[in-house]
Amino acid sequence: LRKRGYRMVFTRWHYFGEHGEKYHPHLNILCDGGWLPEEQLAELKDSIRRKLLPRSIAKGIGKDLEIQYRYSRSPKQIMHWIKYVTKASFRDITWDEPLANALYGFHNGCFAGTWDGSPKWKLTGTDKKFNALLKVREGIHPVSGKPIKWNKEPIPWALVEAQNPVDIGSGYYLLPPIRPPPSGRRQPTNLIELPDGDYRKHTNTVRRLIDRAKNVASFRSDYESYS
Repeated sequence: LRKRGYRMVFTRWHYFGEHGEKYHPHLNILCDGGWLPEEQLAELKDSIRRKLLPRSIAKGIGKDLEIQYRYSRSPKQIMHWIKYVTKASFRDITWDEPLANALYGFHNGCFAGTWDGSPKWKLTGTDKKFNALLKVREGIHPVSGKPIKWNKEPIPWALVEAQNPVDIGSGYYLLPPIRPPPSGRRQPTNLIELPDGDYRKHTNTVRRLIDRAKNVASFRSDYESYS
């Protein structure tokens, strides 16, 4: 696609159907461009097939790559495709645990080309869900506005679900604020504020020595009183 003049290309794999009932891997591609005549589109599809699947293998298996192409200038339709392509299709590890382990750390969404052009259109700002997702894409927390620090370790979904997360699209969820510690906690007595001669200011060793000295003094006092 880059050799044919496409400046911006985004690819993302989908692995399963809607509910994981079938393993159906297919590659989704979003790109710039325009409407293609039927003959030119057929030539492009044939070129992609020959590049990705040798003709000998295609003849041997009796199948060829199925390629679908759609074009639209409607922002609404484009946003619909973006939501579809960027959605997570592998949402449950039990669907294929070996595959999940093999894909751990894999960058599923890939960008290619030059993305420095001026925006073709923008969101109006009325859709808070999309605006929040755009901030996340920029590495900014949608509520606090601070840079996001990503945790590289996977977190069990049960722990996330227990916090009633808000789905903002593309596999991202917004968690509620962390609850502050309860106010009015009892604080331990500050030993520095005790009087200098207070018994509690001494260490355990010194306390034992003081107790021993008191016992000896008491024994001597009792002995002298009986003698």
